[in-house]
Amino acid sequence: MKIGYSMYSARDLVKGPAEMESTLKALAEMGYEGVELFLYAGVKPEQLKKMLETFHLEAIATHVHQFRWDADTDEEIEYAQKAGIRRLVYPWVEPEKRSEECFHKLKDYLEELSAKCSARGIELLYHNHDFEFAPMGKGRVIDYLLGQSNAYGFELDTFWAEFAGVNVADYLQQLGSRVPIIHIKDYLGVDESKEPQITAIGTGKLDNIPIIRTAREMNKEWLIVELDSSPYPVLESARMSIDYIRSVCET
Repeated sequence: MKIGYSMYSARDLVKGPAEMESTLKALAEMGYEGVELFLYAGVKPEQLKKMLETFHLEAIATHVHQFRWDADTDEEIEYAQKAGIRRLVYPWVEPEKRSEECFHKLKDYLEELSAKCSARGIELLYHNHDFEFAPMGKGRVIDYLLGQSNAYGFELDTFWAEFAGVNVADYLQQLGSRVPIIHIKDYLGVDESKEPQITAIGTGKLDNIPIIRTAREMNKEWLIVELDSSPYPVLESARMSIDYIRSVCET
């Protein structure tokens, strides 16, 4: 199991090519083996590929929101292909769009999108938050999205699943090979609006040890650190997180 870093966590740090390069260098020096991209910060695909090769980092995937797919699906796929990015991830459904009708249409859309990606050698994954574990029909939204089609894979965000009341270690066993990549977070609690306050892994209240050990035992390809926010500086949070994960893996 390799440890990666979600560049969404560094979105406020990476504003252009120079910051992209310095951040990738810092992550590699911490021991991260790959990164999952978010926005490319004006970096051309060939340039990004060279940066990653220089620092011996793998391009795990990129999160691509709907507005980018709508703007130019072919361009998103072509960028990934040129940059050596193996997977593209559909990461989010806007709150105002979430309905049973929406999820029926989304399943069909993901199948079409997956076919376009696959034709260019790219795998499509779906990424969850907590709302996918809400009831739908005789099951849950996520059960429908995964149970109705094998055309796309699944990137399990373990924090959001746990936040929704799921036993993640058991759920990973249930999903098996459908999940090549997992996200891991930690949190301090919720604020006044009931939103979780994310923190560096190992510094919060979530018990990630069973998740890390289960992922390792199942030989998951990637365990990706994603910190939507943190009370610590971005790169310090990244270092604290990987150090904690390594300490768990060594025991």
